[in-house]
Amino acid sequence: MSKSPYIPPEVKAYIEQYKIEDIIKDAVNTILSQKPADPYTTFSQYFGKLSTPVIELDEVTGLEILNNELKPTIQLIFTVQFKNQKLHFNSPLYFSQAFPEQEIFYDDEQKNMKQAIQEIEKVSLQLRGKKSKDQKQVDDTLMKYLTEHPNRINVIQQISFSLLSLHAHFMNQSLSKLLCQQFNTQEVKTPKIFVNLLQGSKVVGSKCKIYKFLLICDGEGAVQKIQNVVNNVKKTIISGKKGEAGLQYYQDGTFICPGDTIPDNIKIIEQAIDAAQLKDQVQLGLVWLAELFYVPEEKKYDLDNPKKLLDADQLIDYYFKLCQEKPIIVYLEDPIHHSDIVGWTKITNKFKDSKVKLGSRRLYSNIEKAKKHCEILTLQTNPELTEQQINQMNNERINLDYIYKPLYEYNTFTELQNHLTYLISKKSSLQFIIGDSLVDTEDSYFVDIAFSLPNSNINIGPPIKFEKIIKYNKFLKLCHESD
Repeated sequence: MSKSPYIPPEVKAYIEQYKIEDIIKDAVNTILSQKPADPYTTFSQYFGKLSTPVIELDEVTGLEILNNELKPTIQLIFTVQFKNQKLHFNSPLYFSQAFPEQEIFYDDEQKNMKQAIQEIEKVSLQLRGKKSKDQKQVDDTLMKYLTEHPNRINVIQQISFSLLSLHAHFMNQSLSKLLCQQFNTQEVKTPKIFVNLLQGSKVVGSKCKIYKFLLICDGEGAVQKIQNVVNNVKKTIISGKKGEAGLQYYQDGTFICPGDTIPDNIKIIEQAIDAAQLKDQVQLGLVWLAELFYVPEEKKYDLDNPKKLLDADQLIDYYFKLCQEKPIIVYLEDPIHHSDIVGWTKITNKFKDSKVKLGSRRLYSNIEKAKKHCEILTLQTNPELTEQQINQMNNERINLDYIYKPLYEYNTFTELQNHLTYLISKKSSLQFIIGDSLVDTEDSYFVDIAFSLPNSNINIGPPIKFEKIIKYNKFLKLCHESD
């Protein structure tokens, strides 16, 4: 057909692009081989399958590139069969390298990515023929491979989380809308922004024990408001005694605390908000990460003086007084060590009638831990337990307002989906804070996830570094689409 001299070039190109001759030949051969009593119904079924396109994985390869910190990393390249064509998709995801112990992408000499590319090739063989819509089936295969090859989490994560992006790309769908379908989210709301502003703690050698000071803002113009406050804080730091030398950054773009004490740093933030005329519009959250100043041998906390450790009651009283004196504070994250269940029980009771909300990155961190705090036990459902045991376990349930979750903590998308879906079903009021990767890339997948969940918020670095600006732009784009 396409070889006919009477067919215009544009028609030939169309026939070749969609392989129409091959499809028709295959349909005819199918009919002749089967010789059905009703060939027209068979024709209809054959072409009906083509009208519901399937994306079939053919190959996954890895390309060694440099990340934003000029370190070697991997970009995944998927080859798929789609509408009788072999097509390619370059995954935009890079969030998987979060912790030093996960940097198994490097070979023994840590000079290139040969090991990772070899691992990807091995995984690829087991995924051939899998459909992009069969996320769980793909993830089961990936987890089986991970069980047999421990410490290959980077490869597994990237392939798993790339699958929905791949599917959305070829189906010409919005990724955030496809994710909404995955989480059965009916109403999309614009997430509140939690912005990392100041970085403290011994992690950066700061005397200030707070791990992070967060700016919290939502509503119209939230990004611009955050930008104004960040600029004012930057000016204040530069105008200090150290000048430009006082402006130091953590790896995510957060300013390292310019003040040694908690009140000094809060004062800088309050002045920045007042200067921007945004009082009551931009608020403050404090990420304590109590494990950094918890003394397990004493079961106490070293907040100000190692010679004067605080027990849970004293620490909670300090938090409560601080929040009363500084009404700008509306959120406390991990103020108590995750193993200190008694302390958590006390602080949730202390703040239950307060405007200050409590969150954690550890207590509900997986389904097993979530069940411990979300499932109400009874003698009927747990006849193997005594009434005393049930009462004790129910008394140890911690009711959080927020859970912080960065995507890199999940092995696969299915694991993330199961965990968050469980929490949504058990605690409809629970707020999610979806965190960015610790390694700066241009990947904005976590923003799409945040827009697909009910009661959702995002945690991100300040809009200073180029990589962060890309993510803020993605946030603004999705805001516009959801209007």
